[in-house]
Amino acid sequence: MSWMPEPEPTPLRLRLGPRAETPVPVSPVFEDAPLDSDPRADEVNALRSSAEFAAPAADEPESRDPLRAAASEELQRAIEQTSARVERWMADQRRRLGIGIDAMVASLKEQRDTEISRIEQWKVAERERAERQLAQEKERFHGQLLEELKEFEHQLGERLREQEERLAKWWDEAEQLTKQRFADFGLSSEAGDSPKA
Repeated sequence: MSWMPEPEPTPLRLRLGPRAETPVPVSPVFEDAPLDSDPRADEVNALRSSAEFAAPAADEPESRDPLRAAASEELQRAIEQTSARVERWMADQRRRLGIGIDAMVASLKEQRDTEISRIEQWKVAERERAERQLAQEKERFHGQLLEELKEFEHQLGERLREQEERLAKWWDEAEQLTKQRFADFGLSSEAGDSPKA
């Protein structure tokens, strides 16, 4: 919302015209008021005498009321114009404020939509990253298990080979011992070969 300064209002003396400089006579209501108690009574008396001196004495009864009425009318018109200008200014300010608030709300909605889309993109990216990490962890764990299984198979193969060698050695020793026993008893060695067959 852009703010433009209001133009300066027209001064009252220019709106009232040539009669603006004419002094307004004092109302008769205030003529009888005692001025002795007021400390500025001398100033008021001086102003009153200068106003009476400035106005012609012959035309005073006739010109006082029309001038006062014209000045009052001009003043009333100026007040109405000023009031209308103030009302227009306030309506314009309300309209500008409404436009500014609408623009601010639209901007906030746009920012909210942008932030929501960014959050959604972040969620998708984070989900993909988590899935990639999980797949990498699974692959690493699978590879580790496979390595351990291979190591276990290798150790098992070594143990089986050792056991086979040990069994073969034990079988040879048992065969020799059997032959020797048969020889000690005078029996044929064919009986010792029969279990091997």
